[in-house]
Amino acid sequence: MDLSIILVNYNVFDDIKVCIKNIYDQLDGLSFEIIVVDNCSVDREIEKITVLFPDVKPIFLDSNFGFGFANNIGIQKATGNYLLLLNPDIIIQDRSIQILFDVIQKNPNAGVVGPIQYKPGAGLEYYYTFFPSLYSRFMQEFGFYMKTKRMKKRFFDFLNTGVRTGKPFKVDWVIGSSMMLRKEIVEKTGGFDEAFFLFEEETEWQYRISKLGYDVLMVPEAKVLHNHHSSTRKIGVMFILYQEYRSRIIFDIKRNEFIYSFFRRLMVINSIAFRFLYYGFTNLTSVDVMKKRIYLYWDLIKLNLSSKEKVAKNRFVFSQFVDYFTNTGNAKL
Repeated sequence: MDLSIILVNYNVFDDIKVCIKNIYDQLDGLSFEIIVVDNCSVDREIEKITVLFPDVKPIFLDSNFGFGFANNIGIQKATGNYLLLLNPDIIIQDRSIQILFDVIQKNPNAGVVGPIQYKPGAGLEYYYTFFPSLYSRFMQEFGFYMKTKRMKKRFFDFLNTGVRTGKPFKVDWVIGSSMMLRKEIVEKTGGFDEAFFLFEEETEWQYRISKLGYDVLMVPEAKVLHNHHSSTRKIGVMFILYQEYRSRIIFDIKRNEFIYSFFRRLMVINSIAFRFLYYGFTNLTSVDVMKKRIYLYWDLIKLNLSSKEKVAKNRFVFSQFVDYFTNTGNAKL
């Protein structure tokens, strides 16, 4: 088998249908399988998937332990020599799967390859393709992320320059919504770290992959549309911001670099204090939301002070937190 394509579903059955049809329309010449991992969706329409697509291999999970966990389950069942991880809201353009496959085959040192992502009607989808530094983390934590020339240059100019070449170029990591990798890498790294629930799990995995000496390539010829029909938006802004913050803490503790980790832990505590005061004045929607905010901040502080071993065993159980994200609207964290 050449390729195993893995999609994780959580209440986005309509997107899954469009995505799978698009794969069949775009892909020929390769032997491939499609594995759909359902992350314990409330919407059970996903159980009809094999009626519409008899060749699809479904896996139904009875708990939701996050994006990385679900992908790891799909990877364990995969029989292809290469893996393509796709979000359900991705639409492949112009034989891009074949293009990625050809690039990774022709470049023996390429461990991971990814396409250029576009947002419908909005052009190139920009993201920070470098591993985080203390500087970039400071910019994130204190609200200066896209407000300095240095950050804007690395965020926009680097991608623009690489895309203009039309040739594969090296990056630190490619976004997990559409990434292809060698199956052998899973055996060497163990796959996604399941301490992450959402966000930065692909960045951390590619950090470990890069430590093994593999290159990560972005391929301008390969293009996808990213529709951003994210199921997380339905839960609320605080859920997204909490997961982003939690994942940054996990990533930076796992790096296990003493000076970096020390200053990062110190930065997190100051950042949380700053955010608590700032949003307490500018985003005070209700007493109930403030109580939830205090609980979530305290949970992040405890995680920040945990050992690397304890962080590795940490798991986010959504059912234990759901009350802290309900009825919070657009409240910030």
